[in-house]
Amino acid sequence: MLKRNYRITAILLAIALMLACAPVAVATSPAPPTFDPLSLNTIIAETAGAAATQTFVLQPTLTPSPTITKTPTEIPTSTPTFTFVLFTLTVPPPIPTIGENSPHYACQVVSKTPADDTVFAKGIPFKTHWQVLNTGAFGWDENSADYRYVSGDKLHKGVGYDFSQSVPTGGVVDLIVEMKAPNDPGTYETTWKINVGKTSFCSMSVRIVVN
Repeated sequence: MLKRNYRITAILLAIALMLACAPVAVATSPAPPTFDPLSLNTIIAETAGAAATQTFVLQPTLTPSPTITKTPTEIPTSTPTFTFVLFTLTVPPPIPTIGENSPHYACQVVSKTPADDTVFAKGIPFKTHWQVLNTGAFGWDENSADYRYVSGDKLHKGVGYDFSQSVPTGGVVDLIVEMKAPNDPGTYETTWKINVGKTSFCSMSVRIVVN
């Protein structure tokens, strides 16, 4: 037992001596690099180039603005001047009818009854009354003046009537015709004229409606 312990102790001592005698590896720091001035310039140049490249990449893409074209100024033209001519609407009086054979006879129908399109029952008698103004150069002598039916529906009882008085220029006369509404419904119109000798003028008409 004791021999074994001595042997172990001797082995441990031998190992310790070996470790003590072994060269100790001392970590040495590497020699500092030799400074090259040219390499500094290269690094600065490369850094500047990289920065410029990065700046170019990060810049947004700029769309060129459209070129502003100046709108041409419109050359003013002379403004036309409009002259408004206002005509006064004048309702003319009934146009007098002048005889074809003489310009000296003329008239104007001042009024009439019944008015046009008056409604009558079938077979009803009535009187048409024209008030006429002599606008001609000559008077209407009662001995040669009359008024007669000339065209249209035959609503009258007599075809003609003599004047009961002479009518001077500027005078007014009442001309009356007895008439009768037809037995059939409808619209009817009749026309009469004044006659002085052989001159016929002054058209007078009336229109009625029969129900």
